[in-house]
Order: sequence, then structure tokens, then C-alpha cells
Amino acid sequence: MSLATVDYFAVVLATVVSMIVGTIWYTALARNWRRAARLELLGGMERPGNFALAALSELVMATVFALLLAHFQAVTLGGALLAAFYLWLGFVATTIVVNRRFQRFGWDLALIDAGHWLLVLLGQGLVFGSV
Repeated sequence: MSLATVDYFAVVLATVVSMIVGTIWYTALARNWRRAARLELLGGMERPGNFALAALSELVMATVFALLLAHFQAVTLGGALLAAFYLWLGFVATTIVVNRRFQRFGWDLALIDAGHWLLVLLGQGLVFGSV
């Protein structure tokens, strides 16, 4: 399998979908997230560099996800959504829970952040399975 098998339009679209999902998720949960992350007193945590880093990270995530789907020949809607869930459950959710708990944050922050990444991966899976 080579990088030539990846649909780069789908990768860019999946990245855009990821950013939209994050914007909606964290806008809706901003107060709860800031409280859970203990940021309510700091203010102004939204910096342009952070959004650029998020976009770059989601571009990498979408590229790797597309490569995995191509490698395992799972580029159907059902296959992509199932792969998204398994990737989230096996790698993302577990990492977030361990990190947040060792950092002594509550379950609320772990659930908010893990929920975000589940929706991001499902959104990417929806794009890859539909394009």
C-alpha cells in the first residue's frame, strides 16, 4: 500500500469535519470543560497557535486513518465507522482516561475530551465511508 491509494480530498474534508465537530462540541460544553480542566480563573486559553496545532493534528489523524482503511480494505461506511469506534476505544479513550486520572482531573474532563474524539473519529469515518 502506498500513499497514492489515499483520497487526499477525503483527508482534507475529514480534517475540516473534525474542526467543525470540535468547535460545536467545545462551544456547547465550554463552561463544563473549563471548570473540569480548572481553567475558569485563567481566561483567554484560545490562541491561534492552538487551533493551528489542532488542525495539523487532525490532518495527521485523518491521513493515518485513511491509510489504515486502505490497508485493511475497509473503505465502506460500516467498515469506516466500526474502525473509527475501535480506534477510539483502543487508543484514544484509553489514553485520555489514563492521562486525565494520573493528572488528578475528574472523570468529567476525561468524558468530555473522550466524547469529543469519538465524534471526531466517527465524523472522519463518515467522510471516508461516503466519499
